[in-house]
Amino acid sequence: MTGAPDSMLAAVARRDPELRAWILARALVPEPDNLVARPWGGDAIRGHKRLGGRDLEPIGESFEVAADPWDAEARAHPSTVQLPGGRVPLATLIHAFPELVGSDHLDAFGPRLPLLPKLLDIHELLSIQAHPPGHPEAYLILAADPGATLYVGWRRDVDPNELTADIARALTHGRRIEAACAADDARARALSRALVRGQPIDPALAHGIADDLAAVRHTSDVLLDALLAIPATVGTVIHNGVRVRNGVDSTVHALGNRTGARVLALELRCTGPTFRVWDHGRLPLRAVDTAWALAALDHHAVDPDALIIRPGPGTVERCVDNGVFELDLVRADPLGVELSGEGRMTVVHACEGEIAIAGPDGPVTQLGRGTTALVPATWSSWRIAGAGTAVLARTTIPRTALAARTAGLRRLERIVATNRGPSDVVAITNGGDGHTVHSRLAGLATEIFRKDGGTRITVVEEHTRRGQLLGLLDADRSLAVRAGVMLGIMLPGQGTRLSPLTQRWHGIKPFVPMPVRSRRGGPWLDAGAASVWSWIAVADLLARGGFAGLTWKWGDEPQIPSTDLEQCDIDFSACDAVRFGIAAPITEDLALNKEWLVCDANGQLVIQLRRRGPIALRERLASAGGGARALVHIGSPALSFTMLDALNAEFGDLSGWLDVDGYLFESLTHDDSAWQAETERDPGLRALLADRPDFRARTLRVRDRIESLTRRPLRIAVVDFGTDSWWGDMGQLSRAHAAFSALGRNDANGEFARRLADLDAIVPDANGNRIGGNTHLDLSAHVRSSVLVDAWIGPGVDLDGAVAIDAQIGAGRAGPGSVVLASTIADLRASVDACIFAAIADATLVVPT
Repeated sequence: MTGAPDSMLAAVARRDPELRAWILARALVPEPDNLVARPWGGDAIRGHKRLGGRDLEPIGESFEVAADPWDAEARAHPSTVQLPGGRVPLATLIHAFPELVGSDHLDAFGPRLPLLPKLLDIHELLSIQAHPPGHPEAYLILAADPGATLYVGWRRDVDPNELTADIARALTHGRRIEAACAADDARARALSRALVRGQPIDPALAHGIADDLAAVRHTSDVLLDALLAIPATVGTVIHNGVRVRNGVDSTVHALGNRTGARVLALELRCTGPTFRVWDHGRLPLRAVDTAWALAALDHHAVDPDALIIRPGPGTVERCVDNGVFELDLVRADPLGVELSGEGRMTVVHACEGEIAIAGPDGPVTQLGRGTTALVPATWSSWRIAGAGTAVLARTTIPRTALAARTAGLRRLERIVATNRGPSDVVAITNGGDGHTVHSRLAGLATEIFRKDGGTRITVVEEHTRRGQLLGLLDADRSLAVRAGVMLGIMLPGQGTRLSPLTQRWHGIKPFVPMPVRSRRGGPWLDAGAASVWSWIAVADLLARGGFAGLTWKWGDEPQIPSTDLEQCDIDFSACDAVRFGIAAPITEDLALNKEWLVCDANGQLVIQLRRRGPIALRERLASAGGGARALVHIGSPALSFTMLDALNAEFGDLSGWLDVDGYLFESLTHDDSAWQAETERDPGLRALLADRPDFRARTLRVRDRIESLTRRPLRIAVVDFGTDSWWGDMGQLSRAHAAFSALGRNDANGEFARRLADLDAIVPDANGNRIGGNTHLDLSAHVRSSVLVDAWIGPGVDLDGAVAIDAQIGAGRAGPGSVVLASTIADLRASVDACIFAAIADATLVVPT
């Protein structure tokens, strides 16, 4: 476990068991010298941390814990931990040993720590700032000059439009001031200091720009007058959090004050952007985000008492619990305080005195004042002892989009592993493709349907394209057996939208590979297999609910719901059909470009609507009665055997082409007057009726047949897939590029893409690269923040934020977002978002932006 830093990084990457035991046995202490110079800083942080030495520039911040590769600020100032063999980035350790943060944290956030605790040494007034919704902050005051304050929250209601206009005018004056000082740095510094501090300005310095200086100062005066000046009293916590409908947000703030009264504070917040509202005319001018910032803020006055927390005298005092993070103040004594680990990593900062942390077993970690440590999530309980005060901070675990999608992925894996997948699968293919498709699906059956292989696969060839409705009716009539819930998928088409790429896969577009695995270590699936695999969760839901029929999956677009389908208790036994949608706000874009399912309070389809404007859509929703809601339609219906019989009886004799989503459900759910109105409104419907004049009559007879047989009204259930559902697509080159380029993204979508591809376990190297499979990377290549799987990268190749899979690149470069898949290229010249699939080039290949 000892050796050079390179060998230590290798031990981390291979998850060395001895190293793992060493790490989890103790509280980890990030290196304390992660200091950042700021013009508003001073020299208090070194003293608080007892580091010794002096800095040439004022230190404004100490990043106590920064281990979030998704955040630009944390990436710029990453925390490191001293291991026996050398320093290692904390973010790398968390990725290699996710036990440090805990499984719930990992599902919600990925292998990162979204907390960003800092020490702040404030000697000057900071800019007026805001953070996005859901990003509250807390400041524990460690030291302060008499009369020191922090500006937090509005003192009175404000008009954001007025403020935006005032700041825009002031910025014009600020640019004039900056231009006047362009050749005189001393003048710029003096004016900047006076503007920030609100001090009188020497007339000689103001010559020629007095009106501009007055305008800038007026804007600062107006803004600061609208803010609350909160006393910075040692030992108090200022909670920058206001209650809103969906939780707690930060409010407007400008830390520091014009008097120069100093404040040393421990700041606790989550990673995320900072929007600058106004910078007081500080030179050189910095960009402001006034519109973004004010849009993120509540504009009403805040009660100052709601922001100030004065901890009580107890041993453990809960100061903040805002649904984003928790902050406790602990007063240690020599006997020690027993604390619960709660299955989450805990950040501990020693504010004063000397404290010791002891886990279930292993060495005791000693913390002096100003030291921060991380208690692993694996510790069920631990003790803190000594003579001092410490702050404990934990991230609250929400149900994030990443967590919801991951739960859906694990659900699919369990269904296959426990043999709950479909017993019968039906595939509709092009004429002549039947044997190839059957072999493909049969070869993957134990991966995507049932581990025991107990799935019967029936392939029906379409020698003439028939559309969704007539094609599935043809397939239904050819079935030898009908039982339970059968899963169907349509895989016809010529693949022209991905040609010539699809020529490598028999001209069958759904055979294009996707970065998706149905289990750890399994093969990557093609788009068709991934699509039908994603729908086994629907088949399982319908089977548990008593449904009997065929659930169809259109095309090659895998969809994973964020709704927990295992917790759904819908009774499908008396349903004639089931539709699937996603609850979403009615926006102009969605209203005009998507079909909508309007369902009642019981989840039954009231009416299916084609595209229309948002006002018309809301009017139809209102007419559906109280409790009705609209979901964006995502296709792929389930049809009961009873409904299939009725459809066969009325449509089975037709030749040509007819789609399910070509007005079938609209006609089934519209009355005569609504249908007439749709006919007048929709040219697509008029075209259909010109070709099929008896379409309406046939659909009404379908409804009559079902209702006569079941002795009840037609029932169509609607299942909400959830707002955070994942929807993959390989139908076009742009979509295919997006599916692969996501593997290199540093966000929740990128993390889920890597989980789907089973690449999330690869520990990034020192340059942020994820390297897997049989990859050769030449030592002279310059590669960073890239994903390389089964790739050969030659000498001098320059890759930045690229993805290369089953690719050989001899020389050249590729910029962020570029994807090289199944290609051999002697010399690549690509800049940003290049898309290179199945290419062979023995000379230079240039891909323009």
